[in-house]
Amino acid sequence: MRRSAGFTLLELLIAIAIFALLGLGTYRMLNSVLRTDTATRVQEQQLRELIRAMAALERDVLQVVARPVRDPFGEPRAALLGEDGDHPALEFTRNGWRNPMGAPRSRLQRVRWELSGEQWQRRYWTVLDQAQDSQPRVQQALDGVTHFAVRYMDREGRWLESWPPAEGADDKRLQQLPKAVELVLAHRRYGQLRRVLRLPDMPKDADQNDAGGGGEQAPEAEPEAGS
Repeated sequence: MRRSAGFTLLELLIAIAIFALLGLGTYRMLNSVLRTDTATRVQEQQLRELIRAMAALERDVLQVVARPVRDPFGEPRAALLGEDGDHPALEFTRNGWRNPMGAPRSRLQRVRWELSGEQWQRRYWTVLDQAQDSQPRVQQALDGVTHFAVRYMDREGRWLESWPPAEGADDKRLQQLPKAVELVLAHRRYGQLRRVLRLPDMPKDADQNDAGGGGEQAPEAEPEAGS
């Protein structure tokens, strides 16, 4: 009787080893593709956050108006206030605050951009002239920011570290706006970022008595940054 042909033990071991090597190679290739995809998604998300934050700031700045306000103690604050030093900040009044719910408030909005730790934040108030219990609402604009600085170009083309300028009558100083602002950010991933924004030319009789200037209004849904 003729004996049927089959695989020897050595042949089976060799076949198993080959399949194991193929499986290991496929797994490593798939794992590499998944890691690359994850890293790409993270980088894309961070880039989107950067673009969104810069766009929000640009929308705010391009809608600035010469409308001074009063702080909770009744002291006047400039229409655009630029603070330097250890805690630089950019605070100003902007137009175009959308009101889809028809709330009884101003279309003007007081906003403040500042750095808290490594969080670049946008703060805004629901009123212009603040009461003692007026508190800003905070929006996290961008993470990983290690440095924030702003410079201001006056009408003579000089760059200043703070705003408003020291010279001039108080009422004129509070309403005065710079010709342009230069923003410098230092980000952990993207390094130093610099933007120069030219402010719109505002008429001297800009709306400074818009409704909603005093007292707190009823709370409403928090808008997206730069809305």
